This record gives sequence, structure tokens and C-alpha cells, in this order.
Amino acid sequence: MNKRKKGRSLGREKDQYKALMRTLLVSLIDNKKIITTLAKAKELRPFAERKLSIAKRGLSGDNLNKMSKVRLLKKDLSDKSIKELLVLAELSKREGGYTRIIKLMNRKSDASPMAMIEWTDKPAEVKKEDSKKVAKKADKKEKTPAKETNKKK
Repeated sequence: MNKRKKGRSLGREKDQYKALMRTLLVSLIDNKKIITTLAKAKELRPFAERKLSIAKRGLSGDNLNKMSKVRLLKKDLSDKSIKELLVLAELSKREGGYTRIIKLMNRKSDASPMAMIEWTDKPAEVKKEDSKKVAKKADKKEKTPAKETNKKK
């Protein structure tokens, strides 16, 4: 009896599928968010969350436990990506749901549904220029008086 296969193949063979998931995960770790097709984002979510859970379990416990979890991560990631993933694992205080998928407009060329996948707990990265712009906007709002409407009672 034929059984249904779990997940999407994304038009690839097993090895190509694994390579795609690895490269998407490395991009997600490096850039904190990526824009891809909705199907790829939905397949990446459990893969990324599984790896982050392994990293979190590696942080707690003894050195032997940490080494075994790092070895599990080394199968799929580089040393630099593992370090960044461990930093993300330290920051996250939740028990799952580490990623968020936001649907975007369809791609113009082939009308495939697009999505943005990002980490829910990410370090605050505020540029100096952005903080100056926010401060200027706040100052302008404080200086302009609110319009008073004349209401007859």
C-alpha cells in the first residue's frame, strides 16, 4: 500500500533538498531574516527550529553534552554559523516558535507566493542614523502644538 510522503520535495531529490535547507538556514542565521517562496519558508521553519533546539540543549548541561550537540550541528553548519546559532539560543527564552513567517506579495515574474521568514527573538540592532531620525521626529512632534477645535456648547 502506498503511503503519502511527509513534507514537500520542492522539485528536488533528497541530497539537493538537504543542501537547499542548509543554505537557507545559513542565510537565515547570517541575515536574521530572508525572503523566499512560501513553500520553502514553510519547509525551512521546522528545520531551523530543530537546529535551534539542539543548540539550546547544548548550552545546558555538562561539557560532554555540549560537545555532542555541537557535533550534531557541525553536520549541517559551519563553525561561524554554529557560534551565531548558539548566541541566538542564549537570547531565546521561549520553548519553541523561534521563527515567524510573514506572507508577502506574489513574485512578478511567475506569480509564486513569497514570504519572509525571520527569528522572533533577535538582538536589537539599531543603527546610529536610524536612532537620530527617530529622535528628530520625536522633537518635531513635541514642538508642533496640537490644533484646537472650536466647539460650541
